[in-house]
Amino acid sequence: MSNRVDMDLAVKRVRESKVYLEAAAFMKADERHTIDQQLELVQIPSYSNHEELRAKRFQELMQAEGYEAYMDEVCNVYTVIPGSGDGPTVYISAHLDTVFPMDTKLEPRFEGTKIFCPGIADDTRGCAEILSLLRAIRHVGIKPVGNLIIGANVGEEGLGDLRGMRHFFQKDGKKVDAFFTLDGVDSGNRVSVTYGATGSIRYKVTFHGPGGHSYGDYGCVNPIHAMGRAIYYISELRTPELPKTTFSVGVVDGGTSVNSIAHTCSMLIDMRSDEQEPLEQLNKQVLSCINRAVEEENEHWTEERKWSKNMFGRTYDVNARIRVDIEQVGNRPGGSQSLDDPTVRLVYAVHHSFGVECVPIAHSSTDANIAISMKIPACGLPGGGKTANNHSLDEWFDTTDSYIGPQRALLAILTCAGITGVCEPALEKICR
Repeated sequence: MSNRVDMDLAVKRVRESKVYLEAAAFMKADERHTIDQQLELVQIPSYSNHEELRAKRFQELMQAEGYEAYMDEVCNVYTVIPGSGDGPTVYISAHLDTVFPMDTKLEPRFEGTKIFCPGIADDTRGCAEILSLLRAIRHVGIKPVGNLIIGANVGEEGLGDLRGMRHFFQKDGKKVDAFFTLDGVDSGNRVSVTYGATGSIRYKVTFHGPGGHSYGDYGCVNPIHAMGRAIYYISELRTPELPKTTFSVGVVDGGTSVNSIAHTCSMLIDMRSDEQEPLEQLNKQVLSCINRAVEEENEHWTEERKWSKNMFGRTYDVNARIRVDIEQVGNRPGGSQSLDDPTVRLVYAVHHSFGVECVPIAHSSTDANIAISMKIPACGLPGGGKTANNHSLDEWFDTTDSYIGPQRALLAILTCAGITGVCEPALEKICR
């Protein structure tokens, strides 16, 4: 920013304003409604790349609050609250998708203030808090100076590959001055704040061969053996500790029976780094490992060891070879920001005003990746309540004081965008 804003003072001004105090009181009184919507949404299956049903219901819930809710081509859902002046456009979104397949049992179980259900916190809670924001703004009649875009998006988890935010920012990113992802739950006296973007590359690698009987067709090249070689070579790679750079073969699949030489098999590979250059270097090494494995499996079965006719009298092509298909199924851009960037300082100031210590997480993979890679100020905001066992069937959410989450989120976006008749935006408009 050209003129550094005292974020603590800007947050204090908004938090002590009559309109914010009224909105915060409404959110506290309205928390039972927010939890009820959270329970409704969590029972709608929303596996990444299959979010249509939850997106449609979320759109209906936004419309029920009196907003015009847009659903774009990929099922992002959002509304626009126009500002009264020439302030920045601030976008806040939670993600609709979960990591749980569509046939996962989604039946909430209650133990005191805890709710047990897959996806109850990550990020169903964020979606419910988005609806709480909208109700509070409507109830109080808050008029921002800058534009507010508020909604929920698709494709944050797994092989969703950030397709929701990728679609939005490629189409309308030039209109946004700041982005907040309302993701997960991290309450108490210490919260984690993500302000950097970990980049990732993911592949589905499929090995093909002639296949056959494990005994009768012995001598044929074997796709699973080739994949095993590749996994071994990949596992022997070494990556830098700083910037943190990682790899993993996460899923393997293939074969039909114990006494068959597979026709095909596949594996999923995940590579990540906090900086782009080491990620690209790792990518080259992994691809080299795969090609080396294929070549060695093909060369292993020499002409002397091959049979042109098997024990059943069937002939086969002694020149048959392993071939490999490498499909990129993920490519999340990375990027960095400074702790001194205005949106990061703002998030710190918001949490400090609630008596909460912030623990910086320089890099992570979130919906903010796309904005950060485009040099748009962006930061993660945790929701209210408490949680544990995210991404597991034992995921739980504790509703105690969970209304504080939407209160913090509202404070952040109103401080950024400004409130008509109360205060000017704390964030300058970068898009012209």
